[in-house]
Parts: sequence; structure tokens; C-alpha cells
Amino acid sequence: MKEEFTAKERKKEFNKIFKEKIVPLFRAYGFDTHTKTSKRLFKNLEEKLSVFIFIEYKNRFDVYDMTIAYFDEEYGNVYDDNYLVMVSSKNGMHPNFRGNTTEELNLSIDRWLIEIKTKVFPFIEKHSTYKSILESNQFYISKARKDEIMSLLKRKSK
Repeated sequence: MKEEFTAKERKKEFNKIFKEKIVPLFRAYGFDTHTKTSKRLFKNLEEKLSVFIFIEYKNRFDVYDMTIAYFDEEYGNVYDDNYLVMVSSKNGMHPNFRGNTTEELNLSIDRWLIEIKTKVFPFIEKHSTYKSILESNQFYISKARKDEIMSLLKRKSK
């Protein structure tokens, strides 16, 4: 039996997997990396609308988690965390992966990539316009900013 990762080994293996497996798949679907070092992937959709996928390691749960957020250039940007909407965690669009060894992590990533191809990419394709976001109940909208966001979605849906 292989020894479990140290935090440094896990991070090194994940960085390798990110470059060799995750980025090529996402690029094939029109995504790009946001910065050289971040684990954010993005895709520009219609005018000033973009979708970001954040991949983060959650120490508390020993799992890599994914968040999908949509941004509008007029409304806010990713640096200020001014997202337009986020995909609700209640609809199964947040597959995760984990592994305590290289083999476990790679197996989990392979399963995760299948979920991304069969669930997440089709979801994003279906929700790639202001109108499709407005007409969907699959999103979380900040209660504090709901009126402003709904107004923007309605205006840009025309």
C-alpha cells in the first residue's frame, strides 16, 4: 500500500494533473486559464458575460471542490468577487474529487472529468446567455444585490 500524500506532495501532484488533464479538457470546450498560477478557468460567453470555474482544495473535507460563477463586466469582476450569479449547490453541478495517493487522485480526477463533460459543460452551454440565466432557477443570487442583478439580467436579455 502506498503512503498517503503530504500536503506538499498532494499540491505538486494536483498541479501536474491540472496542467496535463484539466486544462486541455477545458480548452477543448473554449475555456482558458485566468492567470498562470490560479486554478480558475473561464470562458467568455455573450457580450460582457463570462463564466468562471474555481477549483479549490478544502482542507477540512480533504476534497477539491468546484464553484461555477458568472460575471458581467459592467456589474463586477472576479478580482473583487462581484459575481453576477453562482450555480446553486443544490443541483449537482459541483462535482468534486479527492485522493490520498497519486493513484487515488488520478482515478478520482478521471471520474470527475467525465462528470464535467457530461453534466457541467452541457449546463454551461444551456446557460450561456443573460436570458437563459434569467429564465432558470438553477442559480444563487445574492439577496443583498438581487434587485440590481435582476434588473441587469432583464435589461440584457432583450
